[in-house]
Amino acid sequence: MRELELRQLVDFMLQGDDESAWNFISFSMNGKDRVYFYKEILTEAMRYVGELWELNEIKVADEHIASNVCHLLIARQLAELPKQNQIELSFKGMFFCIEEEEHSLGIRMVSSLFKEHGWNTRFLGANLPVKDAIIYANRWRPEVIGISVSIVYHLPKLIQFLNEINQLVYEPEILVGGRITSMFEIENYLPHNVQIVKDLNQLNQLLIESKLCKQLFENS
Repeated sequence: MRELELRQLVDFMLQGDDESAWNFISFSMNGKDRVYFYKEILTEAMRYVGELWELNEIKVADEHIASNVCHLLIARQLAELPKQNQIELSFKGMFFCIEEEEHSLGIRMVSSLFKEHGWNTRFLGANLPVKDAIIYANRWRPEVIGISVSIVYHLPKLIQFLNEINQLVYEPEILVGGRITSMFEIENYLPHNVQIVKDLNQLNQLLIESKLCKQLFENS
C-alpha cells in the first residue's frame, strides 16, 4: 500500500469510521490474499499510527480508537470469508498475550489466520495471567497454544509460563510470536516443544503445507 493510501486509511481509522476504512481496504486489496490484508495493510496502518503518537501528533485515546477499528476490520474480514472455502478440521488453537502484555492485535491476526484455515480457535485477548492460561488449556485441550510477547521486559512472564507448562495434563504445540522474536534470539531459552513464528508469511506457509497438522499427528 502506497504512503498516500496508508495516510487515508489511517485517517478513517482515527475517526473511528470502520465502514469507510473497510470500503477503502476492499478497493485496495484488488485480488491480494489475506496475509496482505493483515501484514501490508493493517500492520502497516497501526505502525503509522504508532509513529504519529511518537511525534505527539495524536493522543493515546486516538491510538485506541484506531486499534478498535482494526479489530472490527479483522472480525468483518472473517465474516466475509465464504463458508464453502473453509476446510473444517478437528484441531483447536487458543491464542493470547502473556500477562501484562496489552498489544493483542498481532495475536488476533494469528488466531484469525488459523480460523481461515479451518481451525477451531479461541482468542483470549491481552494480559492473560499464567494461572488462568494453564487452567483454560487443561480444560479445553487445544492442539496449539499461541502466545504473543512484544515488550522485552515481559519476557520473564513468557519464561514463567513455559516453565509451568508441565502443569498441563497433555502436550500441545506451543507457538511464540510478537515483536520480541524478531529483535532477539530467544530460541535457546525455550523448551523443545516451542516453535518461534516470526511473521505471518511463515505461519501461513506452515498452515498451507499442513506442517503443523503433520507435527501434531507425529506427536500423538
